[in-house]
Amino acid sequence: MASSPWILVSIGLGAMVVLLVIAVGAYRGPGPDFDPAPPLGAVPVPERATSAGRGPSALPSQVVPGLTPRRTNPPRPAGTTVDSPRPSASAVRSSQPPRPAMPTSSAPTGSTPTRAPAAPASPSPFEARYRVTDSFSGGFIAEVWIRNTSRRDREWVARIEYPGGRVVTAWLEGVPQGTFRGTGGTLTYRSGPDLPAGSAVALRFHIEFASPRPASCTVSGRACTGL
Repeated sequence: MASSPWILVSIGLGAMVVLLVIAVGAYRGPGPDFDPAPPLGAVPVPERATSAGRGPSALPSQVVPGLTPRRTNPPRPAGTTVDSPRPSASAVRSSQPPRPAMPTSSAPTGSTPTRAPAAPASPSPFEARYRVTDSFSGGFIAEVWIRNTSRRDREWVARIEYPGGRVVTAWLEGVPQGTFRGTGGTLTYRSGPDLPAGSAVALRFHIEFASPRPASCTVSGRACTGL
């Protein structure tokens, strides 16, 4: 055998031919009843009917069971922004605070409101009487007698006007002094301690360059007598 290698080669070729024949005999093609099963997970897609003269329409993309197709938004132009969803009208109304109820007027239409009559001012509780006590060249001394007619102690303010005159001084007779001011011929005197109920006091003053008859004389709003 060592001297005849062609014998071994012939045996090998024969074995290969036998194996090839066995393999061809074992293989059988699909018969007429062969129905291949669709692959797992694939869903058959029905074919759309086509009109005469037209080709088949484009088939939709394959749908995988258990997955919902995602809706995509249409492309937007460059430079635009995505608007946030607008709230519904009911949500807007519920977010606004309630409006306060407007007060209704009970007055009849066309009527005008009437004002309550003002309370009458209480009369001054003082009596005042004016007189000139002494006259001399260029001036005079005058007096205002003041009496408290009320039932309690009260303060008072006297005001005497002499247009064009000059107030030199003023004083009270026999009681603590108050304060006075003389400006432009007008004397204003405010009592010191309150005047006791039922009591009276004499206010005297020196006036120059004026008529002995003053333009006005009042004590706490009450006009003086004796003018």
